Amino acid sequence: MKTRIFPGWYVVFAAHLLLALIFGAAYSFGAFFSHIQANFDAGRFSVASVFSLTAFIYYTTGVFSGSLADRISTRVVVSAGVVLLALGFFASSLATGSLQLFIGSFCSLVGLGVGLVYVPTVTAVQRWFVRNRSKASGIALAGTGLGTFVGPTAAGLLMQHVSWESTMRIFAAAIAVAGVLAAMLVRSSPQELGRLPDGDRQAGTGTAARARAQSGVRLAEAMRTARFWWYFGAIFLGSVGMFLAIVHINPYARQLGISPTESNLLIGLIGVGNVAGRLFLGSIGDRMGARRLLVYLTLALAILNIFWLGAHTFVSLALFAVLFGMANGGCISLYPSVTASWFGTANLGAILGALYIAVGIAAVAGGSIAGLLFDVYQSYSASIVLGAVCALMSVGFILMSGRQARPLPLRDPSGRSFD
Repeated sequence: MKTRIFPGWYVVFAAHLLLALIFGAAYSFGAFFSHIQANFDAGRFSVASVFSLTAFIYYTTGVFSGSLADRISTRVVVSAGVVLLALGFFASSLATGSLQLFIGSFCSLVGLGVGLVYVPTVTAVQRWFVRNRSKASGIALAGTGLGTFVGPTAAGLLMQHVSWESTMRIFAAAIAVAGVLAAMLVRSSPQELGRLPDGDRQAGTGTAARARAQSGVRLAEAMRTARFWWYFGAIFLGSVGMFLAIVHINPYARQLGISPTESNLLIGLIGVGNVAGRLFLGSIGDRMGARRLLVYLTLALAILNIFWLGAHTFVSLALFAVLFGMANGGCISLYPSVTASWFGTANLGAILGALYIAVGIAAVAGGSIAGLLFDVYQSYSASIVLGAVCALMSVGFILMSGRQARPLPLRDPSGRSFD
């Protein structure tokens, strides 16, 4: 007997591809760094600020894009984001005469493009699953780790044969074609097709069951709870260490006398571990509970930072990079699942977007504070200890956010209350 594939898995596949595209594009900036610096004869701070500002824009845009996708079509919002992202790369490739024009076009268009795709896509996956939510979320978000590894690598290979401007235009074309095709597979929720999450059959008319599957609290209601702000703090503190490692593991290794090639490889290994963590740890969360696994993985981040403190060879740093990437990838795949279990899915886009502002702040703080500590102490020890302390504090915040929260009234998208 032939079994039809549940349409939710097509949404997961599309989300995986979209996240690989947008983060492959965003993180490819590192490969363009030296070329942009040479073209504009600019300092490292000026060029590095492009990435930090772009990251801040796309994480803070999530609160608006998520809310917009909750109200209209996720497919429309995501498609608009893909177009803006492709336009950002194309426009930036033409802005070779002015650094200010380059920063303006890249930060605004790429930042908005990624922001319009990220939260709505992740939110859609949460709505298609309940029992397999952590597994589906992990598979979808593995695209982020894949893009982190493939994007910079592809850019570097292309620039061995063509200019950085032509490479950006090739990226723009690939993003536009593959991104729009993937966006066509995205559906906001199973209810659009008259289905229930996980492929469950509807009982009778299914009206009550369908509405409950879409239920949840509004963003304003969520933000009035202590749980929301404890969890916001947990995500911020848990994300600081990730950006600290991505930005500084290369110069840390170079300081130890490790070759430039091996130092660059360490960043890629974080991406490889990230993919593995999101793919394989999500399904464990479905069995043991997403919040419990999130606590364990965040604690692992703290322990791994202590391991990093004593890692002085390429082999030990490579082991750290893979394991750290896995633990962090698992955390990232579980953040949306825990959010959906606490606040429901009716307004999940807006709520998740608001929570992801914490990641945007961490993107700026993680790299810059670690750089400041290095300037003061001429050592990365204080920065690495900071990463460990932030992870430990994140564990405490997660535990606090799960304590004795007052039940909130569940509402369907029209505002009708169930409880």
